[in-house]
Amino acid sequence: MDDDLDSAFVNEIARSQPMMRAYLAKLLANSSSTDDVLQEANKVVWTKREAWDPETPFLKWAYRICYFQAKAYLRDLGREKLVFKGELVDILADESPSEISSGQREEALGECLGKLDSRKRSLVLRHYHPNETLKSMAKEMGLPANSLSQQLRRLRLQLHDCIQKNLASRSL
Repeated sequence: MDDDLDSAFVNEIARSQPMMRAYLAKLLANSSSTDDVLQEANKVVWTKREAWDPETPFLKWAYRICYFQAKAYLRDLGREKLVFKGELVDILADESPSEISSGQREEALGECLGKLDSRKRSLVLRHYHPNETLKSMAKEMGLPANSLSQQLRRLRLQLHDCIQKNLASRSL
């Protein structure tokens, strides 16, 4: 990479830091490790700089690296008590970061959980309990694990839609 491209690359990295951090904060639930994962992502971005095509939007390329660094961090964190499931990270990664604060999102989540009937709300909350497994829940409920997994997926999508509508109505 020549000096002009290196200079342009450094400018892209510098300009993209707030958006990369917001993206990682979303994937990592505003974990205190967001900055550490951002630092690791920056290292990877720098080492792979020659693979970047200047015709490709830099941020899209950098988000992909951030996504894989977040997945690696969460995989390594598997022994912790509360960790997002991989599929939830995938859903969150599909969204662009926004200016909405985590407090606003938490408030919207609380409101949306409150709109669910007690059985559905209990099912969602129980699934994210650190000592609970999908398999044990399905067995206790007398359901195939795949069936319970599909119910939970539909509930997560329902919550996602509710949260998006809630946040959109606040920004009007």
